[in-house]
Amino acid sequence: QLGLIERCIRLWSNPGETVLSPFAGIGSEGYKSILLGRQFIGMELKESYFEATISNLEAAILKTKQGRLL
Repeated sequence: QLGLIERCIRLWSNPGETVLSPFAGIGSEGYKSILLGRQFIGMELKESYFEATISNLEAAILKTKQGRLL
């Protein structure tokens, strides 16, 4: 699914813009957004998914050497 997510992000946003995922799950959209130079806002109710999201976003940030999560 990451390929489809990447395609959607490339089609409907530009580098530097913000991608919103109101149902973030494990953060797949955020992961790809960061790798593609976008900002990301995600919301997730389930704590275990939220923790997975944080791990995935930190991995993307380390991969791109953008800095750290705020």
